[in-house]
Amino acid sequence: MSSLEIDLRRKDRYEDIIRSINEYGSSVKELVFENLPDELMVPYQRIRELYIQETTRGKGRIDVNFLIQLYMNVPKTEELLRYLLLVTVLFTGFRNLRNEVIYRVIRRNYDTVGRLISSPDYSLINDVSMKLLNDYEGEGIKGEDIQEVSNAVHSFVYGLRKLIKAYGTTLLRWIPKFRDINDFEKSLQMFYPPRTNERRKRAIRTFIRWVSHETNLPVALGIISRGGHRRYTMIADVYSTMVTIRSGAFLALNNDHSMKILNKILVNKDGGVTVKVDEVKGLVRATGRLSNDPITYERGAFRIGHEYCSRLKCGECPLNKVCMKFTWVNVK
Repeated sequence: MSSLEIDLRRKDRYEDIIRSINEYGSSVKELVFENLPDELMVPYQRIRELYIQETTRGKGRIDVNFLIQLYMNVPKTEELLRYLLLVTVLFTGFRNLRNEVIYRVIRRNYDTVGRLISSPDYSLINDVSMKLLNDYEGEGIKGEDIQEVSNAVHSFVYGLRKLIKAYGTTLLRWIPKFRDINDFEKSLQMFYPPRTNERRKRAIRTFIRWVSHETNLPVALGIISRGGHRRYTMIADVYSTMVTIRSGAFLALNNDHSMKILNKILVNKDGGVTVKVDEVKGLVRATGRLSNDPITYERGAFRIGHEYCSRLKCGECPLNKVCMKFTWVNVK
């Protein structure tokens, strides 16, 4: 598990790390799509098939309006979008957030959640919130607040009712119309609790990632067709940060900030060093942009961080041959 020799003249070495992270990201699914209820797995697969079919037929170009019509013919596509939206809204309702647990809990309670998704009525909020909270705490997670969960579900219902009744549209019609990813992010705020904090921002960007890339659920067609997904701003969570820093991928930037972090890492090799996420968030996002596909980069970095790097499984890690192995760096 020894580190590779550093040679800042070899930018291609660090670009290879970024490329490897992207390749891994392209080879795996977002965890949420691996945990969909059975009846939503069918529209997920069909939407992806239609997108591939039409992009192949158009040689990379798509007729957005025609593809939306094809999507509308797929049963339960609207329910699938509402389900994904609710999952990310719930990220704001649990203090001790465990994404994988949220995926399991909402899937197990889909009979109850499905009624809310199909008919977003305020009268259903308490029942849905209580069932989700009880099941979540049944996974051994304590310290949650029913009011926080209820507030999240209420915001989802409020936003969905506003979309349907005030705007007279649906998610399937609304999402593809956006051309700018920043405008999309601002407009999505109506579905989330009205507080400006990092968790809300992360939740919104997670939904954007899920619907704005051809390898996920390609519904934000106005953004995808213009390459807007390449301007996605990474969440830069602890796992993607861990991989970006420990692997040395950030060295491809070769700027003052990256050199400062590298020096901090090297002088503390014997005793270990802690790097805070906020300290290097800009570096992580800039590294993702260098990949030319930050959504795929983030997915790859997250999965590698979650499954390998955080457990120091270097021998099994897909980055093993290219990684700088700065394993003495602790990321918080």
